[in-house]
Amino acid sequence: MKVLVIGSKGKMGALVESILKNDSSVDMVYGFDQEEDLSHQTFNSFSSIPKVDVAIDYSHPSLLSDILAYGLKNQTPLVIATTGYSETQEKEILKASQKLPIFKSSNYSFGVEVVSQVLKQISSFLEADYDIEIVEKHHHLKVDAPSGTSLHLANTINESLLVKKNLVNGHQNKRLDNELAIHAIRGGSVVGEHSVYFLGQDEVIEISHVAQSKAIFAHGSIKAAKFIVDKKPGMYKMKDIFKELNK
Repeated sequence: MKVLVIGSKGKMGALVESILKNDSSVDMVYGFDQEEDLSHQTFNSFSSIPKVDVAIDYSHPSLLSDILAYGLKNQTPLVIATTGYSETQEKEILKASQKLPIFKSSNYSFGVEVVSQVLKQISSFLEADYDIEIVEKHHHLKVDAPSGTSLHLANTINESLLVKKNLVNGHQNKRLDNELAIHAIRGGSVVGEHSVYFLGQDEVIEISHVAQSKAIFAHGSIKAAKFIVDKKPGMYKMKDIFKELNK
């Protein structure tokens, strides 16, 4: 399998690339970044990249149009691990998935997907008597707030509720009954922590996930690449890997 890592000089891209180069099932790893380095098979133009089987994107939302154009032109399956897209960009990705297999997740940790499945199971049972809040922590360099993972968890909860909650960024005033607030903390070198609170009368239920290393995201995105490489056009998520494992 030949793999392209987009954003290969960034922290996550470099980590993914290093893991791929030690993977016996991977024949060749190419990189794409602003600075070309042909001695390490890193290109700064999509037109210069040799044919690959799948591309993993850890870059920036500003590159999305170029990435989708590259994928569509070469029929290269895409694993999108970048977050912070606008609503318009999300629609662009969905449109491209009609002609191209695209795997997209806000978090490539399998543990986070387990948390999502748990939230689906319990949210509908607790919505009448419990307030729901999300607290997340990330390092001080993280660009987007709230995180894509927090939004994913909040949307997962809302999908299970009979009465949908309004998502808000923290609280400025008295909490409203129909709100689900996401509180984003940024500081230090925290890899990623997400806690969902169901706050009831005289008790609190807390469901948490703590990422102790960025490696879990790198390994998850590589699993996604291996999963999607032979798939038909469409939008794929972490739950689809779980479904295949449970067949």
